[in-house]
This record gives sequence, structure tokens and C-alpha cells, in this order.
Amino acid sequence: MIVQGLKLVLEEADLSALLSNGLSAVNQVKELSVKFAPGCAKLSGKFQVGFAIPFETQWTAEVLDFGRKLGLRLSDVSVGFFGMNADAVRTQLMDALAKKLEGARGAAVDGDVIVVEPALLLAAKSVRLEAPIKRLTIQQGCVELEI
Repeated sequence: MIVQGLKLVLEEADLSALLSNGLSAVNQVKELSVKFAPGCAKLSGKFQVGFAIPFETQWTAEVLDFGRKLGLRLSDVSVGFFGMNADAVRTQLMDALAKKLEGARGAAVDGDVIVVEPALLLAAKSVRLEAPIKRLTIQQGCVELEI
């Protein structure tokens, strides 16, 4: 299959299911949910370390490298636990993601940005993506991606 043009709409429930399935081996993350608001995606849940620590992260998305890559930028972190520094949590989170994605084909961490190369990810599924990403828009309840 070769993709030369496409409009993809991804709803909150779809992404929640994908993330929950992808993070099923991470026993510490509980009650994960995704919400889309204009311009950002909010990922929240509880981090279990003997007791539950509620968290919420906010991400923005952008098209990079002339449409060959997507950037998911961690723009805000909120931790519902007295005494926890959000900046320290941000650093730990991005470091953990960088280690998890180390050596992965099509996704990597660069500072506070997860860089995704859709063509490489789709190639693993025997799909050739030959067109650049023209637009990525986060709206209330969904994300639209136009290729």
C-alpha cells in the first residue's frame, strides 16, 4: 500500500485505547485518559508508587522537517502531590521516554519534544508514506492530520 494523500481524524477514545494498550506493561500508570482541546492534548492519570499521585501533562503538536516528521512538545506538567516539583517531574518524564524510545525506529526524544517519523512507523506495517504531512490540527475532541 502506498499513501499519497489522506485526511485522518483521531478521536479521544481512539487515542486513549491506543495509549492504554501501549502502556499496559507499565504497572505504575493507572486511570490514563486523553482529552483534546484546541491546540493541545491533555494526558492525565495516576502514577502508582505505593500510593497514587495524580498527574496531568499538556502536549502541543507541530509538523517538522517539511512534513516528514511530527513533534509532540511537552508544554505543561501538573502533579497533584504536595512537595513535588513539576520541573523535576518534566525532566524525569522526558528522560524516561528517551530511554524507552532509545533504538526505536521512527520515534525519539529531543529535549522536551517527542519526534515521530510517520513514514518509518508505517513502513514497519508495510505501508509506504510518500507524501508530506500538510497539516496537523488539534481540535475539541479530535486530532486531524492531512497528508
